[in-house]
Amino acid sequence: MTGRQQLCRLVADKPETRDWSVMGGVVEKPVQVPAPAPAPAPTAAATVVVERALAAHPGVLEAAVVPAGDGVGVLVVLDEMSTALEVREDLRASLLAAGLEAEPAVLPVVRLPVPPLGTFEELTAEVAEPADSAGAAGSGAAEVSRYEPPSAGPEADLAGRLAGFLGLPRVGALDDFVELGGDSLVAVAFLHAVQEAYAVPLGVVELFTAGTVRGIARLLAARPAAAPQVA
Repeated sequence: MTGRQQLCRLVADKPETRDWSVMGGVVEKPVQVPAPAPAPAPTAAATVVVERALAAHPGVLEAAVVPAGDGVGVLVVLDEMSTALEVREDLRASLLAAGLEAEPAVLPVVRLPVPPLGTFEELTAEVAEPADSAGAAGSGAAEVSRYEPPSAGPEADLAGRLAGFLGLPRVGALDDFVELGGDSLVAVAFLHAVQEAYAVPLGVVELFTAGTVRGIARLLAARPAAAPQVA
C-alpha cells in the first residue's frame, strides 16, 4: 500500500476526519468559518445602573427595565413635569459615569404592563396598537424616546448649534425642541444663528412646528435661497 493509500485509509477510518481531503499526500482539514456572534445584550451592570438611576429620579413614578435588542429598554410612568427625553439623557449620563456605553430607549406609559413583560420591542408594538386602532393617544401609548444621531451636513451642524444654546452635551436628530428645554428666548437666539449661517430666515412658529433638528434641516432644504455657509 502506498503512502497516499495509507493516508486515504487513515482519513476514511476516523469519523472525525471523513470530511478531510488528501491533496498531494497531505491531509487537509476543511476551514471552519465561525458563525457570527450575536449582538451583545445589555450587561447586568447596565441594568443595575439604570434601575438605581430610575429609583433616584424624582419624575419617575414607576419603571421597568426590559431586554432590548440594541441597548437598555425602559418603560416609565412619569409625573406631569417630566419627559421621556429627559429621563433618557439622565440614564445615559448615569451609564457613562459608570463606564458603560449602553444606549437607553424610554417608552412612557400610563401604567406598566402586567408581567411577564417580554422584550422592549414587543412591548413597544403592543402598547402602540391600541392607539393606532382607536386613532387617539388616550390608551397611554407614546412615541419611544430613542437617540438618533444627526446625519452629516446641516443636521449635524444644527444639532451642534442647538446643543450649545441649550447647554446640552448632544442633541439627536429627532429630539423635540420643547422637551429639550427650549423656549422662545432660546428659539430667537438659535434662529438668528441659523439665519447668519444659512442665509435663510425662519420664524419661531416654524421652529416650534418643525420640532426637531431633522425638521429644521428639511425646512432649510426646501427654501430656494438655502445655501449653507457651514465651515
